[in-house]
Amino acid sequence: MAHLMDSSDALPQEADLRASLRMILKNAIEALGGSAGVVATWDQEERCFTPTYSFGLDERALEQLLPLLEEAVPDLAVSSQSFNALSRILGPPLPKSDQGLILDPIVALPLRVGRRSLGFIYVLRPRSCMAFSAVDQSTLNAFARQAAIAVDNAHLVHNLIEEKSRVESMLEGSAEGMMSLDGRRRLLGFNAAMERMSGHPRRQVLSLPCYHVLNFRDFEGRSICNSDRCPMVTRPDGGPSTCELQGKIQSADGQDIEVAMVYSVNRSRATGRAHSAVINVRDIKRLRETENLRSAFLSMLGHELQTPLSIIKGYTSTLARSDARWNRKTLREGLQVIEEECDRLSKLVNRLLLASRIESRTVTLKKEPVQLSVMATKVVRRLEPVTANHRFEVDFGPDFPEVYADPERMEEVLTNLVDNAIKYSPKGGRITVTGRADAGRVRVTVADEGIGIPRRELGRVFERFRRGENGQVQKVRGMGLGLYICRSIVEAHGGQIEVASEAGKGSQFTFTLPVGGGE
Repeated sequence: MAHLMDSSDALPQEADLRASLRMILKNAIEALGGSAGVVATWDQEERCFTPTYSFGLDERALEQLLPLLEEAVPDLAVSSQSFNALSRILGPPLPKSDQGLILDPIVALPLRVGRRSLGFIYVLRPRSCMAFSAVDQSTLNAFARQAAIAVDNAHLVHNLIEEKSRVESMLEGSAEGMMSLDGRRRLLGFNAAMERMSGHPRRQVLSLPCYHVLNFRDFEGRSICNSDRCPMVTRPDGGPSTCELQGKIQSADGQDIEVAMVYSVNRSRATGRAHSAVINVRDIKRLRETENLRSAFLSMLGHELQTPLSIIKGYTSTLARSDARWNRKTLREGLQVIEEECDRLSKLVNRLLLASRIESRTVTLKKEPVQLSVMATKVVRRLEPVTANHRFEVDFGPDFPEVYADPERMEEVLTNLVDNAIKYSPKGGRITVTGRADAGRVRVTVADEGIGIPRRELGRVFERFRRGENGQVQKVRGMGLGLYICRSIVEAHGGQIEVASEAGKGSQFTFTLPVGGGE
């Protein structure tokens, strides 16, 4: 007796199929007075019939019969004369049973479910026995129907398991957190993304109520789980079966995570009660921060535009009065103020446009040899007149090398850093610009003795529209774009920028560039 696959390697449904076919084939052989038999099924991957179970045949005999699976046996199975002899379709030597009997009479029938052909079954007798009759064929047909149903059921189970595995793989591989609940809101599923987001291992939370694990609340801190706002609790006439709620859940370490939870609730048609749900959980911290930054940006933009526009409007309205006669000095001073405010607006717009081009990666660098020491001295001399209570020092070593860079962009970096040093040290003090060269790179540091930056804000000072929460910072005019632009320009040159600071003691911004300009 030969089996195609060892039972220890088989999937459960495959083992069940072979057990069913073994019983069916053995009973068919006994009912027909045969000595051996085979059930073959269609292998979709190999595109041919292959033995699924055989009885009464050793490996050699089965190998002799395998070539018949391609044409002879299938033809015999669908022929009206489906009882025949092997000697008519197979040359000598004829196969033997595992008991040493030469086999010759054969009867074969297809395994059909509806119009679908799933394989065939055939039974063999020893050569000394009579050929199979029409009655034998009718008897075998009953067993063929049983085998066909067993194979079809196995296919259905296999397809269901594959589909289940595919869906589970998709859910497990999803970048979003996903949970499934039963009607009592107990966790049945908890994918890997949900584990990472919440910090809760799934083995510890499965079967627990979701409200014990996540403590879902709105942004004001009111519970959603323990209220009628939970979609699993809401009556069916209280809203759609799919809805989204935003709020906060609690991680394993007690931290709040801002999330959007999309509920898909399945309800009983009879009672309307929820009996299961699938929930997509998305971390919206970045989204909310972006919305807050957008609101802050619009507020800052309005403030930054309103002041110069109000000044320009006031001076132009005053100078344009037909009932007044202004002397040349008054006109010149008024026009000078208007020009200064227009320059301020132009600078603001240019900075916004530059930030936009940086974001879209359309900034083009026009590189040439640049002496950063000369440029730093130029920037300091230009900004010195705007303050009376700061002392400036520029210290570059005599062997400080040239860098290959865009002079306009690098001047923008130095101007932003020195201007920030002035603005954020309102009580004055020393501002130093130093440059050093080491191992093929240059380091330029702008240091002040101002208000400094709290440690919790150091990691985000280079983000767009980011300004500190300190009240002294809020008093300084600005859009929160300067340091973002500095970082983008420096990194575009193959360099890096970093900050060191201590609240109340000042800040040091340092950028490095390769001497070769990253070329």
